[in-house]
Amino acid sequence: MLVIVSFAGLIAARNSATYEQFSNNLRTNQFARQTAEAALHYCERVAISTVDTVGPQFPLVTPKIFTTAVASDDPTVVQTAEWNTKSRWAATEPNLITVTLNNSSGVQASAQTKNNPSCIVQQMAGDRFLITSRGLSNDAVVAADGSLSSGSEVWLQSVLTPGIPTVTAAHGVEQPL
Repeated sequence: MLVIVSFAGLIAARNSATYEQFSNNLRTNQFARQTAEAALHYCERVAISTVDTVGPQFPLVTPKIFTTAVASDDPTVVQTAEWNTKSRWAATEPNLITVTLNNSSGVQASAQTKNNPSCIVQQMAGDRFLITSRGLSNDAVVAADGSLSSGSEVWLQSVLTPGIPTVTAAHGVEQPL
């Protein structure tokens, strides 16, 4: 009887540890996704500002847009774009747009972003932009060449057509009423 109770306790402990690992993986992946979304939205605003009649609102970032146009949105062509070159994601890459996320003063240091998300914007044929963002978990370790050594990363991509009515008086961001 003691053996059965001990065995049941071991199974419960193992299941608890597995659940904790699953929860931690889910949390780190979700954090990476949220930072990737923030970078994607930021770079979409940068792309929109390049065609806005008011002029570029991001004068330090706009020159980082790759002007070599991607010929089409065919997946095989998109795979040859700049975002798919590993060295383009190195911190020293001049065209890499790093998005600094601001934390409010009440956020504990352990909950703040340790790895800022980044994005690459490249022009496409037809006055469109290919925007790719990369978000990293706080435990992510990135090698000097931009590749992920450990941790979680999330990649998001969008094709933006700024000519479609997205430009507002707030440069693509709706004003609250």
